[in-house]
Formats: sequence, structure tokens, C-alpha cells
Amino acid sequence: MPLLTSTAYAATAQFRGNIGAMIVDAAPVVKLVLLVLFIFSIFSWGIIIQKWIMFARASKRAKVILDMVAKGPSMVKLKETIAKAGDCPVSKMFDEALDEVNKLSGRTGMVNQSMLVNIEARLGNAHARQGMDLSYGLGFLASISNASPFIGLFGTVWGIMDSFRHIALMGSANLATVAPGISEALIATAAGLFVAIPAVLFYNYFTSLITHASAQMDQFQMDFINSLRRGLFNADK
Repeated sequence: MPLLTSTAYAATAQFRGNIGAMIVDAAPVVKLVLLVLFIFSIFSWGIIIQKWIMFARASKRAKVILDMVAKGPSMVKLKETIAKAGDCPVSKMFDEALDEVNKLSGRTGMVNQSMLVNIEARLGNAHARQGMDLSYGLGFLASISNASPFIGLFGTVWGIMDSFRHIALMGSANLATVAPGISEALIATAAGLFVAIPAVLFYNYFTSLITHASAQMDQFQMDFINSLRRGLFNADK
């Protein structure tokens, strides 16, 4: 069957009325739109589930680490706490900072004032990288939320146009003739909204979680640097 051939119902055809039947009987272009939206929905929910799990773990583990850092523990105890807490953006920042401390202090293990500048810069770079990792995939989620309604609307417009073309071919404006085709076309708009609404809601929600995670990383950076300064000042005394 040619792609642009009208599939609108003839006046004598029986309209089954249920959603599944309307999708099966829809025009080829409308079916293609629904297929694209279905693929977008799979990608969208994949990102949503992956990000949900990632943010939940990161927030819980970061809280444990931040509570320990605030107490000003020894480096050994802090390393043990982070190892038990598990992988998260804050723990990765600690790994970066510890690596820089080891490179600068060498065998002495002492950190002086000039070294703190390097350590703070290394933490800032780690903060930026973790922020980019957290936001990875959200751009695609935003694109899905913006594009899906318009893709669905395209399918609806095409279906309605096909129905009106059928009116011209039949020479009849009987509502029973064109209503089934229009109903099928409107499914595309509903599908577009069905894909877009969760995408935009979770995009906004994850954006707020990124802000929260960024605040946790900022807190860790300040507390860690302050802990090093306290150790430096104690050594001076």
C-alpha cells in the first residue's frame, strides 16, 4: 500500500471504537508517528529510571560522608567512612583531593599553605566533572519533552487532512464518514502528550536534584579544605 494512500473509513465500514483498533486502522503516517513516540518513550523512561536510582544513591551516600567530614576526623577514618559509603560524586571528589595531597606532600605528609591552592583547584575541577556526569542524558530528556507534542500534533494534522481529503473524494460531509479518521488522528496528539508530560516533570525534578548534589559537593569542598587548614594550624602551634 502506498504510504500516502488514504485509509479513512468508507461510509459503510464498521467503526470498532476501541483504542487498539483505532491504532491498527490508523493511516500509515500516523502509525509512523506513534512508532517514533513509542521509541522516545522507551528512551525517556530508561533515562528516568537510571537517573532516579543514581540520584537516590548519591544523595544518601553523600550525606554519610558530609556528616563525617563535619566532625573533623582523621584522614584514615574519613577514608574508611568513604569506602563504606560507596561510590558517589562526593567520594570521587575526595579521591581527587587525596591524590593531589599525596602528590604535593610526598613522603612528609605535611600540607602547607601554598599546597592548599592546588588542592582547592583540583577539587573545583572534580566538582565540574561530576556536575557534567550528573546532567548527562538530561538534554535528551528535555528534547523529548519539547518535541513529542509537536510530533504528535503532526500526526494529528496529517490524519485530519487525510479525513478531509476523503470527504472530497466521497463527495459527502457525513460525520460518520470522517469521525473515525479524525479519532484515529487525535490519538497521535494524546500519545505525544503521554510521552512529553513525564519527560518534562522528571527533567525539572532531576534539575533540582542536580542543584542539591552541587550544594553537597560545595559543602564537602569547604569542609575538606577547612579540615586541612585546621591540621596546618595545629602543626604550626
